[in-house]
Amino acid sequence: MRFIRLPAQIPSPCCLVALAAAALLAGGCGTTRWSDTKRTATEQLLVSDAVERAVMRIDMRPLAGMDVFLDAAFMDDVADGKYLTSALRHQLLASDCRLIEKREDADVIVEARAGAVGTDRNDLLLGVPATSVSIAGNGTSLPEMALAKRTDQRAVAKVSLFAYERATGRPVWQSGFQNVASHTRDRWMFGTGPFQDGDIYEDRVEFAGRQIRKQRRDSKDAGDVPAKTQAVDLSRPRVFATLPAPASPDEDRLITADVGSSDMPLVR
Repeated sequence: MRFIRLPAQIPSPCCLVALAAAALLAGGCGTTRWSDTKRTATEQLLVSDAVERAVMRIDMRPLAGMDVFLDAAFMDDVADGKYLTSALRHQLLASDCRLIEKREDADVIVEARAGAVGTDRNDLLLGVPATSVSIAGNGTSLPEMALAKRTDQRAVAKVSLFAYERATGRPVWQSGFQNVASHTRDRWMFGTGPFQDGDIYEDRVEFAGRQIRKQRRDSKDAGDVPAKTQAVDLSRPRVFATLPAPASPDEDRLITADVGSSDMPLVR
């Protein structure tokens, strides 16, 4: 039988530290590059949600079947004006209107304007905010010490349209003002957070970006679209069915929205 002789002395702590450092260095390392956009994703989601729900409140079905030119020249300086214009074009198409690219070829001109497209924010702090102090002539800053903190942000979209005959200038239709706000809220309690909820989180509460529970939205929320005024829900998939070929080459080929789209095969 052979015996293994153990070393007489245990390595010193310095040697152990050196071996551990060498093992860590031998394991390799990596870096990740992070970047942020000029506008936060939360702000963009709030604005787009408010715009979409404001447009969905507009019942454009009185213009169904007409040759329509959408005049969006008065929204050139509006924040996210291009997205709003595209949503309006989508709603016109889904309401069975024929979009005309040239103004002189249209029967009806639809003029769009936005009274407001933007965001605002409110902050509430229960505790001591971050403070700059001077001690013995040296400036320093004290960190924030909050028992509870809340940040509310909302986006507002106020949209209005009216239509008139191109040839005569006589009024045809007006939408009225549609004013919709989209909200989000972040909360911190005893240094823990943020707990996030709001319109853009699909009726759920998130903790630091992860879902923790569902919540039931109040059906009387002002942000909900009333069923009686909603023409087309732009947020849901829909198949558009093409009518049979026209009887004569000069007859227009109409596009209509199929109500029972889920039961109809796709048009090829």
